[in-house]
Amino acid sequence: MIKTTPMTDTLTLISRFAQQSLVAEVSLAPKPGLVDPFSAGAHDDMDYDLFMTSIQAWSPFLKLYLKLGQASPDLTQLFASLRRAGSQGERTMLLATHQVNTHKGANFSYAVLLGALGWCSKTQSLAALQAEHFKAVFAAVQTMTAGVTAADFKHVNIKDHLSYGEELYVRYGVTGIRGEAEAGYPALQAMALPWLRSHADLPVTERYLKLMLYLMAELEDVNLLHRGGQAGLAKVQTAARELQAADLTGPALAKALRDLDQQLIAWHLSPGGTADLLALGIFFDQLQDSPLTLI
Repeated sequence: MIKTTPMTDTLTLISRFAQQSLVAEVSLAPKPGLVDPFSAGAHDDMDYDLFMTSIQAWSPFLKLYLKLGQASPDLTQLFASLRRAGSQGERTMLLATHQVNTHKGANFSYAVLLGALGWCSKTQSLAALQAEHFKAVFAAVQTMTAGVTAADFKHVNIKDHLSYGEELYVRYGVTGIRGEAEAGYPALQAMALPWLRSHADLPVTERYLKLMLYLMAELEDVNLLHRGGQAGLAKVQTAARELQAADLTGPALAKALRDLDQQLIAWHLSPGGTADLLALGIFFDQLQDSPLTLI
C-alpha cells in the first residue's frame, strides 16, 4: 500500500506504483523458471536479493520517464529522450548487479509506457485514461516507436557480434520488445489487462499467478526462444496450458507451480518475457483503480 501525504506529488505516486509493481512481480510465488523469494528458478546468476537490489538502483528513473513525457514537445523527441535516459537507467542497473541483466527489457518497457503516460497526462485526466483502459497511452507508444525495429536491426546481417535479441531476429524473425512497442503492446493491451478485468473476483495472489500461467501459455516469449528455441517455447507453453486446464486453486495450485518450477529448472528454461509483462500488468491493474489525479 502506498502511503501518501498532502505534499506528495502525483508523479511520485505513479512512479511508486511502477516500483511496487516490479517488487510485486519478483515477490509473487511460486513462479516456474523465474526468480521469487523461494527459488532462483532456471537461473544460476541471480536471485531474489539481486532483483531487489536492481529495483532499488534503477527505479528512480521511473519518475524521470514520467517527467520527460510531460515536458516533451512532441513524441519523436520524447522517444529520443527516453532512450537516452533508459540507457542511463540500464547502466545503473548493471552497475548495481555486477553486469547481470535483471531488468533490461523491463526498463525499456517502463520507459516508453511511463513516458507515454506522462505525455497523455498533459491533455487527459487519469479518470479519462482509466475509462478507456489507457488506450491513448498505448497509441502514444505506438506513434513514438514507429520504425524502431527496422532502424535498430538495419545492419544485423553485416555485424560481427549480435545481441541475443538480434540473433533471434535473424533466426526467427522475432522482433521482441521493439516489435511489441511498435504495435502498442498488444500482449498487454489485448491479453493481460482484459484477462485481469475478467477475473477481478479472484484473490489477488491467485489472480496474478493465473495471469502468469495464461501468459506463459500464450506468449511468444523471447527468453524461452533464446534458451530453448522453438521446441523449448512449445514445451513451456504446453505445460502451462495443461496446468491451466486443471484449474487448481489454493495449496494445490501452489504445489503444481512448484513442481513446474522444478521441471523448468531441469530444462534450464525461464519465461522472462512473461515476468516483464506480468509486472506491467500489475502496474496498470493497480493504476486502473487509483483515485489519483494527473496534473
